[in-house]
Amino acid sequence: MSGGLDADPGRTGRTDLTGLVYLAVGPERHGVVRHGLATARELIRQGGSVDLVHLPDAEGLREWSAGNRAGGVAVHLDVTDSLFGDTPREAVALLTEALEGNRTTLTLHDVPQPAEGAARYAARAAAYADLAQWAAGIVVSSAHERTLLERILTEHGGGSGTAASGPAASSESAPRITVVPLPVPDRRDPDAVHRARTDPAAWARQLPEELSGLDQDVVVLGFLYPGKGHAEALQALAAVRSQQSRPGSPAELPSRVTALGPVAAGHDHLVGELTEQAEALGLSFRATGFVADEHLDAALLAAGIPVAAHRNVSASGSLASWMSVGRRAIVPAGTYTQEMDRLRPGTLAVQPTADPLPALTAGIAAATTDPGLTWLDSSASLAPGPQDCAGALLQFLTETLS
Repeated sequence: MSGGLDADPGRTGRTDLTGLVYLAVGPERHGVVRHGLATARELIRQGGSVDLVHLPDAEGLREWSAGNRAGGVAVHLDVTDSLFGDTPREAVALLTEALEGNRTTLTLHDVPQPAEGAARYAARAAAYADLAQWAAGIVVSSAHERTLLERILTEHGGGSGTAASGPAASSESAPRITVVPLPVPDRRDPDAVHRARTDPAAWARQLPEELSGLDQDVVVLGFLYPGKGHAEALQALAAVRSQQSRPGSPAELPSRVTALGPVAAGHDHLVGELTEQAEALGLSFRATGFVADEHLDAALLAAGIPVAAHRNVSASGSLASWMSVGRRAIVPAGTYTQEMDRLRPGTLAVQPTADPLPALTAGIAAATTDPGLTWLDSSASLAPGPQDCAGALLQFLTETLS
């Protein structure tokens, strides 16, 4: 991905986009909704003529469209199919009925991948192909996602309208697609980082009781759902403890995996299953539930060993969160993680294998002997940040919707 952004926020000669409505649909705690709200607010901060409208759910979108569709208003919104219907087909029906395709652009999240399983992939891929061909323009959050979407469009006869180094003209049948990476806000506080690194236990004691002991844990950030990597983290930690139980090994090793975040809807059973798995391995497991914003940065700084190993990852807000406070998460090698490592060199501890279990085992073992591996060098750049990414998005929307 050349330069990290397909659309150049510094490009000259563009006309301003006026009268854009940025819709954010869904609960504010949802990662996709949070991203949309933050992006819209950054566009407004940059002086864009943007009206941010936050709707609570799909029904709210129906109600909003009843009073606004007739005006032909230009709209941008962030989409993952589960926010807009119980099935991918319901999501497509709602969006295409509520909005005008030639005046709507979408940022598509959670782009389908074959590894999801044949039935789930087929349903979601067909829906994403329909949305990409219906909308005036499409934004994705990584070159990896663009490749996935182009494959889907080819499977469904849609062609490719990739925009490189600024959106280029595309054929009538090919969607306009650009990449705007998930931004990483730089919230690094040198004093806080120093205190967390030099006295992690004291730093962790500042947190609420339900977050106590994070400095001693292997920590997975984000929603708890199948395939997020919690099971592999437990297995890897058990392997590390087995390997380092010999004389001369570190005196204290982590014995708990913490899921730092809430359980995804419909997956409450995972807490019990992972707890049982942990006990069978001689470990413990906990899920903290939702972490309030005022405690999140401190919790990320307090975490003993940050890891991220969710399967099928193509864009990750949790990686951005770790980076934003100065932490360097342990991740398996993969198309997306290697792409992000190229975009922001030195911000991820990428392991030399894509298999989560050996990757996490090696990474956790290294971090137990050298905790500094999980911290960013102070010179590491987190760019592109929110301003860069919002500017790139604005350029694409201007050229697509003006």
